[in-house]
Amino acid sequence: MRNRIKIGIKGVDALLSGGVPEGSQVVIAGNPGSGKTLLAFEYLYRGAENGEVGVFFSFNEDTDILLQSIKESFPELKRIDDFVNEKKIIIFGYEETKTFMQKGSESTNYAFTGMISQLQSRIEDYHARRIVIDSLSYIKLYPNTLFEYRNLSTSLLVILNRQHVTSLITAELESENASKYQPEFSIYDGLIILDTILNKNGNRTPTFEVRKMRGVNHKHIAVPYRITPSGVDIASAGSDQ
Repeated sequence: MRNRIKIGIKGVDALLSGGVPEGSQVVIAGNPGSGKTLLAFEYLYRGAENGEVGVFFSFNEDTDILLQSIKESFPELKRIDDFVNEKKIIIFGYEETKTFMQKGSESTNYAFTGMISQLQSRIEDYHARRIVIDSLSYIKLYPNTLFEYRNLSTSLLVILNRQHVTSLITAELESENASKYQPEFSIYDGLIILDTILNKNGNRTPTFEVRKMRGVNHKHIAVPYRITPSGVDIASAGSDQ
């Protein structure tokens, strides 16, 4: 049985019966503004608190803008700058990741292979165990066909598995109906859906659901969550189920 990696976010590990199996590659899918990037960053932050090194690859935001947004959302996470300076959290923003995969006159396959090689190199350089890729939806813009995208996604998974890292990979839902998630998600070890439900007052409540997690007897419920100054919080919802 594989060791469990604790996500460290309030309520999440309870839903996962203790965490995700080490070496799992997990997609966090949701609509824009659902908090995917924040949740993924907090995963690295909680790991850094325990001395684990994490690498964040952003394919849509420069490092400075990303950090500013995270600090504004999580003002009570006081050690963000410390962890970045100590290289417990290493961020490669769009100013760097855009060079990982330049299409130009190259074939998409060649460009994507170059991106995977760059990811692998940086993971090895920092001996990282926790990885975030934000976002799969931006990477999807590069391949010319869906078939090509799925094949290249499989190559990405192979590299992540060989590195024995545990990763959270964000993705946009392409349908407002979260039950109709993209078929390419099936190749990943886990799938977490950030959605909303319409409550009695006519307002929408954000919900967190572990749709699948290989090797885990997880809870099959959608629970409310909140973005608080000290992090993502689904503790009250998760503990009552």
